[in-house]
Amino acid sequence: MGVEERWQDRAPRRFRGWRGADDRNGRLQQRSRWMLMAGIALLIVAAMLMRWLPNGPGRPAARPAMPMVPAVVAAAPIGFGEKLSAEKLKLVEVPARQLPMGHFTRIDPLILGDGRTAMRPIAANEILIEAALVAGATRLSTAPLLRPGLRAMAVQMTDVSGVSGLVFPGDRVDVLMTRQPEEAMPHAELLAQDVRVLAVGSDMNIARDKPGVTKTVTLELNPLQAQKLTLAAANATISLALRQFSDESRIRLPSLQVSDLNDGTPTRLVRKPGTATQAAPARPSASAPRPPPAVIVVRGGEATEEPVLR
Repeated sequence: MGVEERWQDRAPRRFRGWRGADDRNGRLQQRSRWMLMAGIALLIVAAMLMRWLPNGPGRPAARPAMPMVPAVVAAAPIGFGEKLSAEKLKLVEVPARQLPMGHFTRIDPLILGDGRTAMRPIAANEILIEAALVAGATRLSTAPLLRPGLRAMAVQMTDVSGVSGLVFPGDRVDVLMTRQPEEAMPHAELLAQDVRVLAVGSDMNIARDKPGVTKTVTLELNPLQAQKLTLAAANATISLALRQFSDESRIRLPSLQVSDLNDGTPTRLVRKPGTATQAAPARPSASAPRPPPAVIVVRGGEATEEPVLR
């Protein structure tokens, strides 16, 4: 044998088997790595496919179809006081959950016979409801606007008592009375609260957008409030106080007199200079006891006589 002979040829057989085992182990490890990488890739592809599927676990389940029902809507804008016609109406499918109370499912009842008239402006594609219409009306009146058990009553207004013309149909107001009797001091009373305005002058359009001073305002009252307002209008001045739409509070106010216009501090009444006085009473006799000196003190509208402390 020459010197170029490999050491594997000279080594015993058992030592030569080590190198073959190492080669086999390397090939097995490399195959295992490839199989692991292929398995991971398959898992990623499967996850992506499951996410893209319509009902896969990564995608929300499809919602059931919402039931649809027919409803009558305005095909074009309908003005206040306009009578309904077939050209202004159409029938569309609307989700059942979105339908308001008093809607219509057919067009015929709205246009046949006496038909219906719009009691307020109706926008295009707005669902028509019973509260926005009046049946069989050849002319508009306030009566269809009244709620059950209530009355409509008109009161005279001025530019001051009518809140400078800023009261519109549909607003809420408080009604006040101011009176100046001869036998008592001037006073003010709160007659009614949170009253709905039905009309301003002859205008009942709640979409009115321009203020204006009118001579009368029609209010929605219960019978007792109407009775009070009738008496007050004949004997006093009526004024309106505009309320916020969301304010439904009720308060109790006593009669307010001129002497109550301060901050509650006791007030001493002083007679004007030069005012005629009543005839002086007869001077009491020396034997009669003299009354102690006193002053008149006004608290909360009530006058009392208080003795003067010496």
